[in-house]
Amino acid sequence: MIGKDEIRRFAPAAGAFLLVAGGTLFALPNSDDGDGATKQLPTVVAIAPLAGGSDSEQVRASVEIRQVDIEDRPVGALSAASEIPDGVLVAPHVAGQQLLETSFAENKVEALGDSYVSVSVRLESQRWVGPVLISGMTVNIFEITLTGATEVAKNAVVLEAPTPDDVEPKADAIVSLGIPRESLPKVLLAASENRLWLVGV
Repeated sequence: MIGKDEIRRFAPAAGAFLLVAGGTLFALPNSDDGDGATKQLPTVVAIAPLAGGSDSEQVRASVEIRQVDIEDRPVGALSAASEIPDGVLVAPHVAGQQLLETSFAENKVEALGDSYVSVSVRLESQRWVGPVLISGMTVNIFEITLTGATEVAKNAVVLEAPTPDDVEPKADAIVSLGIPRESLPKVLLAASENRLWLVGV
């Protein structure tokens, strides 16, 4: 059992320890202080899935501003909806994904990259509506002849087309496609001879 003399002897040391400990805790940064807290910055974040090729107006309607920790914010992140440039999204974005300056291109063809070119062809509805409805805007392109089918372009992108619901059966329509550059001669030849068909991927 500790006696009174021992308590008196250890009291100054204990008091000094408590003073040092208290001072240390007081000196530690408070998580609520501006200097101690992780710095956050306003960041434009998608609140719904956005398809590649979505125009700026669609994007602005599907984003919100969130405070994001600076270490979680990549270089080029946008801070306000007003910073969203005119153009289109280069790639799909999921809900919660931050938008960057590099997320946009001037138009859909540029968004596909230098390896793609655009071409507009006239197609009967039966040659394009079904694949677009089934697999979306990415399709393969085939040349159909009496002797069989030959793939002339892979992973082409439907850039512009009438709304499928508004197209009459067997009606012609102009469909704009983004196709790999090396496929252009074959696609143009097949289109000129009315042998072009789109197929879902």
